[in-house]
Amino acid sequence: MMERLEKLKLNSIENPGKQKRGCKSCKKPKEVVVEKVPLPFELEPYIPSVEDIKRIYIMLGNPKEEEKPYIKQIYGAIFNEEFDFYCPSCVHTQTRKLKNYIINELKIKL
Repeated sequence: MMERLEKLKLNSIENPGKQKRGCKSCKKPKEVVVEKVPLPFELEPYIPSVEDIKRIYIMLGNPKEEEKPYIKQIYGAIFNEEFDFYCPSCVHTQTRKLKNYIINELKIKL
């Protein structure tokens, strides 16, 4: 017991302000339990038609304010991300992504 106290004193003199408190590597992290609540009804995913996809690509040339929610809905259904009208770089990137989708996946020439 005395040896342990001497070691602690020596350690506190050599490393003032640094106190070791137990080993953290052997402790298991707490697991977060998330329960899934069943929905009272099944939601069907919205699948846009080819005509809707072509229409929003044309609208992206000069979108009006009343067209933006429609564009966001169709784009979100295809790519599962929101269309960002407030960043010019994002608009350009997302428009190019939509164009590549139309050309490569839908096999439609523009």
